[in-house]
This record gives sequence, structure tokens and C-alpha cells, in this order.
Amino acid sequence: MNIKKMTICCSALLLSANVAWAEDGDEAESTIRLMGAAEAELPDAVTKEISLPAAVTEDSAAVEKAARGHDKAIENRQRQEKGLSQADEARERGSDRADDAHDNRENRGRSEDRPKPPANPGRPDG
Repeated sequence: MNIKKMTICCSALLLSANVAWAEDGDEAESTIRLMGAAEAELPDAVTKEISLPAAVTEDSAAVEKAARGHDKAIENRQRQEKGLSQADEARERGSDRADDAHDNRENRGRSEDRPKPPANPGRPDG
């Protein structure tokens, strides 16, 4: 009996939620409007030219400051590239040295190359 009551309640809630959602959608569509014929012919707001203020001309301090900042950025980029190339070279040298050290350890650690210990007369042979 409980399942039937829950089913009826859930379906009633779903129907009411559907109606409420549809009402919200109508309000959103009311904010959209198409451009009229007069607006489509003269879209001044879209094609209007914007002139920069006189303070932002070739001779202004802002342009000079921007040029100095650009030069500084170029210098920093060059230093970064130089540092990265030096790091690559150092990595290669380190890899070569690690390979040499590994070879030395292998060559030095061979048991057949070790000399035999001297016989100890006071030690019993076993």
C-alpha cells in the first residue's frame, strides 16, 4: 500500500515541478528581442571607430614604459633559454660521469680479479 501512495505523490510532484520549470523558461525568453530593420541597417554601435585618448600616443610615457617592459621581457626570455641550455649540458655531463662511475665499479668489483690472501701459518686450514 505504501508503494502506491509514494508513486502517486512522486508523480504529482514531478508534474508540478514540470509546470514551474516551464514558467521560468517563458520569463527568460522575454529578455531576448530581434533587431529591427532600422537597427540592422545602421549598426553604429558595432562598427563605430574608437579613438584612443591623446595620452596614449607615440610620445607618451606609457608607450616608453611599455617598450622598456617589452625589452626586459625579451632579456628575461634569453636568460631563461641560456639557463635551460646550460642545464641540458650539465645533465649530459652528469650522465656521462655516472656511466663512467658505473663502469669503474663493475671493473673493480670482479671477484676473479682480486688477489688471493696470503697464507696465515698460525691459522688452521679448514
